[in-house]
Amino acid sequence: MTSALVIMANGAEDIETISVTDILSRGGIKVTVAAVSDTSTEIKTAHGLTVKADILLKDAADNYDVVVVPGGYDGSMNCRKSELVGNILNTQKERGALIAAICAAPGFVLAHHGILDKNTVATGYPGTTKDIPVTSDKDVVIDPVNKIITAQGPAFAAKFGLAILAVLKDVETARKVAKGMLYPPESVI
Repeated sequence: MTSALVIMANGAEDIETISVTDILSRGGIKVTVAAVSDTSTEIKTAHGLTVKADILLKDAADNYDVVVVPGGYDGSMNCRKSELVGNILNTQKERGALIAAICAAPGFVLAHHGILDKNTVATGYPGTTKDIPVTSDKDVVIDPVNKIITAQGPAFAAKFGLAILAVLKDVETARKVAKGMLYPPESVI
């Protein structure tokens, strides 16, 4: 079964985390939400919700089809500070597997941990992209060569999730999920 690891740190943007988790699950992806914490699977989101992750990040396997990093300033900074997040992302990159990040995470997490090389095209939340080598102004960017999907922020969380689903499965599956959620077909890249 196709699998996804969603990395969630304190301060993660609520809608970016929940939307992608929901959309991937609807599309038949086995989603594991992992807390960036040494002791607790409970994460406090950017807007004050408490979410219980499935596992601690240190207990995550190393063979997911995609690793997803939601944004949010504090969540991204907590992922940036985590050596474990960097190790997981670099292992994913070395395996040639998909990595996805949204909002502040492309610039603050992926760039910081060396995931974006000089040829990687990416986007992110305005004001957080200075460390992205090749910046796009598109709302969602799929870089098929480097196997990176990025998005600008909360308004594009569903489109981001649908893009990940389209790459992991196929466009038809993503369109079927979008239709069931009442998103127009053009929501799928």
